[in-house]
Amino acid sequence: MYKNVYNKRGIEPKNIESKFEIDELFFSTTDLKGTIISGNDVFIRVSKFSKEELIGKPHNKIRHPDMPRAVFKAVWETIKQGKPFVGYVKNMAKDGSYYWVLACIYPMFDEERNIKKFLSIRLKPTSDIFKIIPDLYQDVLKYEHREGIDAALEYLLNKIKKLGFENYEEFSKKAFLEEMSSREKLLIKNIEVSNKLIVAFESQNDYLSDRLSSLQSTFLRLNRYYTNIYNKVNIFLDMNQELSEKSRFVFQLAEEIRLLSLNASIESYKIKKEGVSFSTLSQEMRKNAEYSERQIIRLTELINETNKDIEETSFNILSCKLQIDMIVYFLKEMLQKLSIESISEEEEKEINENMSDLFELLRFYSDKLSKNVYDSKSKLRNIFYNIKDLNVLINRLDFIHINGLIESAHSGSDGGSFTIIFSQMLKLVEAAKNQIINLETNITAATEENLHIDITTNLIEERLLKLEKKYEDLFS
Repeated sequence: MYKNVYNKRGIEPKNIESKFEIDELFFSTTDLKGTIISGNDVFIRVSKFSKEELIGKPHNKIRHPDMPRAVFKAVWETIKQGKPFVGYVKNMAKDGSYYWVLACIYPMFDEERNIKKFLSIRLKPTSDIFKIIPDLYQDVLKYEHREGIDAALEYLLNKIKKLGFENYEEFSKKAFLEEMSSREKLLIKNIEVSNKLIVAFESQNDYLSDRLSSLQSTFLRLNRYYTNIYNKVNIFLDMNQELSEKSRFVFQLAEEIRLLSLNASIESYKIKKEGVSFSTLSQEMRKNAEYSERQIIRLTELINETNKDIEETSFNILSCKLQIDMIVYFLKEMLQKLSIESISEEEEKEINENMSDLFELLRFYSDKLSKNVYDSKSKLRNIFYNIKDLNVLINRLDFIHINGLIESAHSGSDGGSFTIIFSQMLKLVEAAKNQIINLETNITAATEENLHIDITTNLIEERLLKLEKKYEDLFS
């Protein structure tokens, strides 16, 4: 089956892993058809092909027959739209051994915003979420053999929904976060591995070595800024969930208050002389309830928009962190290479082109992150003012409820039903006040975190600009 259908190379897959370490990252660039343009040394080593055997060949040269082709259909559908794709991939080396990666595939654009190439960065998957993938892919692959690629993709998406994710994008963002978090924890545990990034090397090419060493020092300093931002990712995502829960709860309260005000209007027609005062109160209650509901709908819309911004911000933070880690590792890798061998002019040109691509990608996602933070600042401010306005409306309802209880007490037995209604109103008003206080606290915290990231991204932007000017011949 492998040879006839899924393995045109005729290599028998082996249940042997082609290993690489947790600190090792690798990347490759491809053209619009998926033909390999370049890649770093780890990519070459782990694939066990020579560089000549990979450059100019389709990237599916390393595809493992255990991979559902439906996954690659999802890849191409995503990246051809100019969107990044994050997903687990099982590759096969030249000798039939396998290696799993989390692949982050980024489209790169020309000045007219047309896609010009793709850059894929891969890391070693080590998180708990990865444990479900091999069996999931085997299940999808069996289905694909029976029903075809399109049906298999739909089957995969349904499987992901059953795992508790709304869609593939939500799953991929979760996987990205978990893998980056797991990698960071493992690197912290293994200080010796982490320190390997900053080892100095004696070189066979003094000019190139000095240039790369200078870049390494600069990017290591920049990496500290990105790490600082990266450490905020979980705070933002937790805040995202908290805001969603609070907005849903307040929205439900608005509906309950509206229904209660409607009941008050109905009850006001059942009694005689007191009905006039109760009717006035119930109308005032209904009017304020409607205002509150409109305010809450607007507030919910703002929170939903902000949540999308926070999700995008989190993805861009993870991307920037991965990209600068890749740059730092690539520089270390090249310095190591220069310490043991001399390189040709063509190889030096390729190093410079790869550095330029990696920097361009980092610059692009840093700009996106900076814009995210700027947009969030305005939306968080709008949410804060909406909460203040909502608080005024809720306090008015509180005032109506007090007057209602007084009227009920004066009405004797005729006001009994209103006593119940206004007592229920008290509970709803108190619940609304508590949720509004919590929302205010969350928005204040989000604003403070957003400000912190805003300051850091501005510092990053300044340093990237200086770096661009300093190495204008490389990054232009």
